[in-house]
Amino acid sequence: MPSEYLALLQGPSRVRLIDALVGGKDHYEEDRQVARAVSAALPGGAATARRLFKEDRRFQIRVCEMLLRRTQVRTFVVCGADQWAVDGDPLHKRIQRANSDAVVIYVESEPVIFSHALSEYDTSVNSGTSVVRVVQADIYDPDLLRRLHDMHLPLYAEQPVAVLQCGTLPFVPDGTRWTAQDITAGLSDTLQDGSFLALTHLCAPEDSDDAEAARRAGNELKARGLGTRPFLPQKDIEALFADLPLVVPHALTNDRVPVPCPEWYPPGPFRERVATDRFNLGGVAHKGRPWPLA
Repeated sequence: MPSEYLALLQGPSRVRLIDALVGGKDHYEEDRQVARAVSAALPGGAATARRLFKEDRRFQIRVCEMLLRRTQVRTFVVCGADQWAVDGDPLHKRIQRANSDAVVIYVESEPVIFSHALSEYDTSVNSGTSVVRVVQADIYDPDLLRRLHDMHLPLYAEQPVAVLQCGTLPFVPDGTRWTAQDITAGLSDTLQDGSFLALTHLCAPEDSDDAEAARRAGNELKARGLGTRPFLPQKDIEALFADLPLVVPHALTNDRVPVPCPEWYPPGPFRERVATDRFNLGGVAHKGRPWPLA
């Protein structure tokens, strides 16, 4: 992010924190301090903390590419502009590389991040050939989809969409009138039949040592205004999907539950994946039509 934008971005920021955790350059020393504190709380230190959002981003890519291959979805609503540097390209380029007709709508709450993403990504501003829109709205509003339909975006009530609320829910600001479950229930209620909802959330595993590590890391985030419940037990993460059925997360199970992000349809032989932990779970749910679609 250009320095003129970064200089304006004050106060707690999920975007700057994630950038610091994954080893980016667009953050302040205060963000590195938080990243170090979170890293110190987790087993495996900085490697574990870095993996939280590197694998979150890779999860998002695999979700979008699979939905383009196996469903009728061609419109993606991404909560949070894709700013941090993981695997090169912004998310919309990975999506549109898989299908050039796909439409990507980024929704961003933080004003400075919105301004930067608008100038860099939005094709109504930069005359790109593919369709990318960037809008400023509250990504934690349960009524978000209805509000987007009122903005005259390329988002049509009769067409299924994929909504990605990934890397965002742990950072619901203090004072927000809705809980994470309220937010996802609202999204679930307003999804068109045939649509998908992809979620990730930081997890406090059941193992006592890991649960204590998650509690310490969560306290570091809360103390700096970065979320009210940053780490949730798995049962609470499962509840975020409301009554929507989940897609089976990989070929070695029939359990429809959220799993560590690297385990959701991993590329390559399953047992050759890098080390995983249970500190960030992801899942994909569908509404209405049976899964998989032809």
